[in-house]
Amino acid sequence: MSPESAQFQPAPAASELTGSFWAAGLSGELRLQRCAECGHVRYPISTVCPECWSAKYEWTAMSGRGTVQSYIVFERAYHEAWADQVPYTVALIELDEGPVLISNVVGTEPAAVRVGQVVTAVFERRSATAALPQFTPLAGEVQAAGQGGTAR
Repeated sequence: MSPESAQFQPAPAASELTGSFWAAGLSGELRLQRCAECGHVRYPISTVCPECWSAKYEWTAMSGRGTVQSYIVFERAYHEAWADQVPYTVALIELDEGPVLISNVVGTEPAAVRVGQVVTAVFERRSATAALPQFTPLAGEVQAAGQGGTAR
C-alpha cells in the first residue's frame, strides 16, 4: 500500500442541505428530514417532500433500529486503501421509521449477516464535520441469525 493510499479515507462533503445529517452522526444520532406538512420521513435527503412536494421540513431523531433487507459481501478491494477491510458487508437497511439506507454492517463477521436481522446504528467519524451511519446486529441477533437461511 502506498503512503498516499494509507491516508485515504473517503469522507462525505457536508453541504447546506446535508450538514445536519452528518453533524448528528458526530453526536451518535441518526437524524432524517420529516416533512412539516405531511409528516413523511424522507431519505435520501432532498429539498422537497416526495409525497406532498412541500419544501418545509425538520430534522428528526430516528430510533437507529432497522432490519437488513438485502446485503452483499465485498471480497475484493476496489481501491487499495480498502485492502485491509475486505471482506466487508454492504446492506439495505430498512429503518423502523420506514426509510431504507445503504450502509455497512459492522461488528460481526460477514457470514453472520442475514436478511431479516435486526440492527442498530453506530457511527464512524470520517472528518471534523461528518460521521457515517453504519449498523451492527443487536445483542443476540448474531447467534439467532446462524439458524436462518443464507440468502443474500
